[in-house]
Amino acid sequence: MYRLFVVDDEPLTREFIRNHLSELHAEWQFEGEAGDGQEALDLLGDGRQVDLLLTDIKMPVMDGLELSRNAAQLYPNLKIVILSGYDEFALVQEAMRHGVCEYLLKPVVKTELIGMLSKLAEQLKLEHARRIAHETMVGLSETTRTQVVHHFLQAVISENYAEIKALYPLLYRMKASLIEAEGVVMALELDEGQLLKRDISPRDLPMFHYIMHQAAAELTAAETGATPFFDREQRTCLLVTADNEAELAGKCRRLFASISETMRTMTGLEVWGAIGTVENESLQLNVSYRKALSLLKKRLFYSSACLFADDSAEAGAGAGVHDITKLERAVAGIRSAMAEPHGSAFALALKSYIELMDAYSAEHLLRFGLFLLRSLRRSQEDAPLTDYESAMLRLQQASRQERLSASASQETVSSVFRDMLQPLALAGFTWPETAGEEEHEIVKKAKAYIMDHYAEPISLALIAEKTGVTPGYLSNLFQQNDNESYIKFLTRVRMEHAAKLLRVKPAHKVYAVSEKVGYVSVKHFSHVFKQFFGIPPGEYQEKA
Repeated sequence: MYRLFVVDDEPLTREFIRNHLSELHAEWQFEGEAGDGQEALDLLGDGRQVDLLLTDIKMPVMDGLELSRNAAQLYPNLKIVILSGYDEFALVQEAMRHGVCEYLLKPVVKTELIGMLSKLAEQLKLEHARRIAHETMVGLSETTRTQVVHHFLQAVISENYAEIKALYPLLYRMKASLIEAEGVVMALELDEGQLLKRDISPRDLPMFHYIMHQAAAELTAAETGATPFFDREQRTCLLVTADNEAELAGKCRRLFASISETMRTMTGLEVWGAIGTVENESLQLNVSYRKALSLLKKRLFYSSACLFADDSAEAGAGAGVHDITKLERAVAGIRSAMAEPHGSAFALALKSYIELMDAYSAEHLLRFGLFLLRSLRRSQEDAPLTDYESAMLRLQQASRQERLSASASQETVSSVFRDMLQPLALAGFTWPETAGEEEHEIVKKAKAYIMDHYAEPISLALIAEKTGVTPGYLSNLFQQNDNESYIKFLTRVRMEHAAKLLRVKPAHKVYAVSEKVGYVSVKHFSHVFKQFFGIPPGEYQEKA
């Protein structure tokens, strides 16, 4: 309930408001009354809690103007409303300059009074909510403030818009400015392969991620413009801010060197890093993060840990530029193939992935195997964590085998990866044979479909759908297996059937033959036929 105090030298006005206030508005209660400004100030000074002072402007002893001026100074949060006559507007304007928020004309209209009470009740509710929020923010511990910042950064980089919507106003009330000028996300990656080589259980990997995060937190505790936080994959990231790009780059290099050295000393582990794009808005840090993750993929092709930047200057002289697009395409192919119960195209996608490896050593096996598992985990968040731990354990055991050396075969690596992925496969997933056998089977199915449907309007996309692969895959398979493109094979089938029909007696019309072998235009059919056989279809028919 909000409390109203009325000041008026007319007893009837005071009596009306006293007797009818609860009827006029349910959120207001009558707190007291006075016949002039001085009496009102004396009563308010007795410690009365009042939200609204409703006062006449012309009164004896002390008028409403003087009362408003004094009350506004003594009680800054008090709402003051003036009652005035038509000829007192100049006085009202003066009063508005001294803290008065509203005015009502006399005689008071009931609907206008109700409207004013409703409006001020809403204002008081809003101010109360803001005051509570501010008091809550002031009372937050430094630890809680840090947690709010970390959760917000995690929400931004993972593009969790529901969390961003909830946390952004909180940051505003905390007056937490994450980026003053420019900022980047620097992502750090622990060499998990080193841990598996040391026979560390996959279940213990999170502990080492926590150690790195703590090291980053301790090293940046006294550093302004460096905030470490976890991403959704337990990867330590840092929001690094500075006044310009040159300062940013220098700060990132220095922090990376410190964290790397600390981890090397504490655990003997190497750390990879990547710097994202420079942004000047905290809500754009997801762009910087995505760039950092993309650059981190280069670590698969480098033998020594380093910090990647857009210009790759930190990667060292002579470092090769590798096609990250091919890597992403191969992983996407494996993910897509494993989502289908029949597993078609799995061997081909896996072969494309393995061909990106520089060597087939245990080190490369661990590096590429772990990257593949991480990538699949990203798209299968509902899968039990134990399935991924089981897959890691299989990879770890395989890496110890003597057959894995720098000269191991592609078939050996393929076998290891197939075994590794067993726990992640769908129930009833049919594991295909070797890549070569599967490729041959896919082409065989495609050719059979063409032979049965050559007279229909078929396309590469349609045939690919029927055989369970992408159009790009199917096109490459045709070329690799028969040194003949899909369109040449389809054309050959259609022309051979057209030639048979043209040799039949009694003779078919050329336009009828055209339709029977899948051509809409007889002109187009005649052009293709002449290219294939060297003579037009009509002439071919006459000579048959």
